[in-house]
Amino acid sequence: MFRNAFRRLLAIDDPPERTALAFSIGVFIAFSPFLGLHTIMATALAFLFRFNKIAIYAGTFVNNPFLTLVPIILASYAIGAFVTGRPLALPREGVDLLKHPHLFSGDYWRQLFIHSRDVLLPFAIGGMALSVVCSLIAYPVTLKLLRVHRGKQEATGDEG
Repeated sequence: MFRNAFRRLLAIDDPPERTALAFSIGVFIAFSPFLGLHTIMATALAFLFRFNKIAIYAGTFVNNPFLTLVPIILASYAIGAFVTGRPLALPREGVDLLKHPHLFSGDYWRQLFIHSRDVLLPFAIGGMALSVVCSLIAYPVTLKLLRVHRGKQEATGDEG
């Protein structure tokens, strides 16, 4: 899946700088703590700034629910806990809330709000830190890969 997205990314006709920017913004979205809104955010930004949708979606889908979602969530929480001085281990109440979500219960949301300092705040701070760092790394790496690929295409006279 990632290989196919990367091949499509290499085939985009936009300037490499613009493609790398769209991909890095997608990576920013992928690591952001706004779970469930990533695709909507990517679509809105792609239309608003006329970014190539393949590039921004490829970056956004670095956060893949089957492969990378859990490590990203754990890293986000760990970094946020470190930054806020909270213990790395979630309190038992926080673990219970995450293991057994009762989304249609008012009491569940009350308890989540009560424990938000222990659970949501570290996750949000860590997620935003990862978003910034990973997107700042993604831009120059992607730009270099795109330029190398374009240079090889020009050297061989290949258009696709």
